[in-house]
Order: sequence, then structure tokens, then C-alpha cells
Amino acid sequence: MSDSLQPRVQPLSVDEGITDGPLKLTPLVLGAGVYGFDYNTSDTLESTIPEQAVRTAFRYGIRTLDTSPYYTTSETVLGHVFDAIRDEFPRESYQIITKVGRYGRTKEDGFDYSPERVRASVKRSMELMRTDYLDGVYCHDVEFVSEQLDNAGEEGFKVGDDGKIRDEDLERWGLRDEDAGTIRGPGDEKVLAALRELFKLKKEGLVRAVGFSGFPLPTMLRLARLSAHHVEPLDIMQSYCHYTLQNTSLSTYLPLFYAAGVKQILVASPLSMGLLRSAPAPAWHPASPALQDANQAAIRACAAQGLKLEDVALGFGFSSAKPRGVEGRETPTVVGLSTADEVHETMRVYRTLYPAGGAKRTGRAPGEALEGAEGLETQLALEKECVDIFQKSGTFNWTWAVGV
Repeated sequence: MSDSLQPRVQPLSVDEGITDGPLKLTPLVLGAGVYGFDYNTSDTLESTIPEQAVRTAFRYGIRTLDTSPYYTTSETVLGHVFDAIRDEFPRESYQIITKVGRYGRTKEDGFDYSPERVRASVKRSMELMRTDYLDGVYCHDVEFVSEQLDNAGEEGFKVGDDGKIRDEDLERWGLRDEDAGTIRGPGDEKVLAALRELFKLKKEGLVRAVGFSGFPLPTMLRLARLSAHHVEPLDIMQSYCHYTLQNTSLSTYLPLFYAAGVKQILVASPLSMGLLRSAPAPAWHPASPALQDANQAAIRACAAQGLKLEDVALGFGFSSAKPRGVEGRETPTVVGLSTADEVHETMRVYRTLYPAGGAKRTGRAPGEALEGAEGLETQLALEKECVDIFQKSGTFNWTWAVGV
């Protein structure tokens, strides 16, 4: 295979990751949604580009992938990739996390959380990806199926100006301790039924870790508590777009998820679904006009220092979302990588901040120094400047609507 696919910086080691959780994870996880039509064309997806990207990622030690039937061709493409790289990377050398429950675009007809469909979906994913087990399975986008309390899924702020959840919000979002086991309607029942089926599949040896993914943190916390009360505590959970330069709300919620029994939390989309980058955001991106304008100001601030916003945003997003001093496991970062060049560039940025044997990957605020790191003054200053831009525009920690 071409030298262009060989690592250019030190690969990740198991010792740098999370080794004591339901899944053994290195700090970075490969987001495989990019191997679908939402992010790439058929010319790319039918070429050797996905194989080259995955092979390169695996050589760097990024050995866990996150996918879903909802990501159009992703599971099919991965199946072909796994066939092509099997001699170098047999099945036991990597981990697959996929999802069940979401198969279409709309809330009305895109979801099926029935136990029968959950079981069939797991088996279909196994077939497409040439495996007889899945390392992890999430219920996909639970907020579209569950009950939504008050404005939990609407646009706005899910933490106060002080970074804490307001008492009145705990009340209206069903997050008081005494509400932990309260089922609010048929949507909640559907989520619990899907989780029960996944835990059955775990007992049968087809799935190794069970959880859900979603966007609105209040709804996800309420459902994590429901699962712990009525089914089992979640093994894994994935949050996205809530630990970025624009939104760090997850750090507030993280201790509450751990208290609800969630064993391992993965953090996706450090670039906020393609917003925090120099190139235009995808046309479908839900960022408000005010946030789009603030993002342009952040792009200009980084460019003035000779850097790209995406590199600064990744530099922050690669840190763990777990605040220092909080009990629980560190959070790996899920990042979509379409090409081998993107893998190389991502690892270059990662190793700039976290050289092997260097700085510790612990939770921190934007601009806060990394313990044991040197020569990052520009990176840290730009993190702080970008946050200041979002704060002044009133868009820091602002969350768009989803699942309503």
C-alpha cells in the first residue's frame, strides 16, 4: 500500500485512551457518517477513498467506528472496506458502534423503535458489515421518539449564564431527583422497549454495549434516568455539538449522566456539524443567523493569526468533556474523516496538543492551559477569543431545536 497511507506522527496507543469501560476506546473515534450521501458523492463512496481513509485511521490507532443505517450507504461502504483490509486488520482488531431506530428523514415516518425492528436492524447491520457481533449499539436520536417536556428540545439555552441548570428548568424538564422513574407517555415507553430489546441482544452475545444517542441534553438525561430505573443503566451514550468552542453545555450535564449510571460517554462533532470551519457550513445547518455571523467573526480572528478555525476548534474539542475533579471516565471524541489526508491532518492537530507521553487529555475550559504542554499560546488565546466572540453575540451555549 502507498506510503501516503503510513502514519506521519506517533499513532495513538491504548494507554492514552479509556481502558476500563464497557468499550476500550482510544481518544479519537472515527465518525463513519461521512461514508454516506450527506457528506460525499457516489463517485467518492464507490472509489477506494473510504478504504484508504479507514486503513490510515486504523494504522494511527483509531480503531473504533461510529455508523448507522440512517447514514445512507455508510454500513454498506464499511462492509466493502472491511473485506479489503481484512488481511491487515482482522475483525477482532477494531470495534464497530452502530445504531437502530432511525431510518428516514422525518419524525413522522423515519423512526421505528419496535423490538422486532430493533432486532432485525441489528442483524442487518451485522450482515452488511461482515460481522457476527457489534461492539456497541445506540438507539438513534431518542428525542424524536420520546416525550418532550416543555421546551427541552426547542432552541435556546440549556444552562444558565453561570453554566448551571436553573432550578425552574429542572422542574419543567422532569429532572428533579424525585422524577427519575416517571414515564411521561407512550414515547417514553417506546424508548424503554427498544433498550430492553438491545439488552436482550447483549445477553445473547450479539451486542457488547447498549445505549442511545441524541441532541437535547435535558431529554437525554431524563431518559438515562428512566433506563436506569426501569431497564438497566446505559453502557454507552453519545452526545454531539455540546462540547465545542461554541457550546460547552455537556460539561455541566456530564456529572449528572454519570450519577444516572451511564458508564461511558462519547462526544461527537467537535466542529458542530461542519459549522466551525473556514468553508461554508452545509446548507441544511440549523445555526441561527446570529450564530452564523459570529462564526464568520471567529473565522476572521483565527485567520488573522495564521490559523484555521477548524484547527483551533479541533484543538479544543479533542480535550475530554469531563470537568477536572468529577468522578467518571474521560470522553473520547468522534470525528468524521472522509479521506486519508483528513486523517493525517487530524492526527497532526491532535499530536500538536497531545504528543505521546506529553500533556494529559483532561477536561478544561476554552483557553485554559493544558497540563504538561508548551508552545500553545496562540491556540489557547484563539480559543478564548472565539468564545468571547460567541458570548458577545449571545450565541455561546445557544442550542438549536431538534426532535420537536
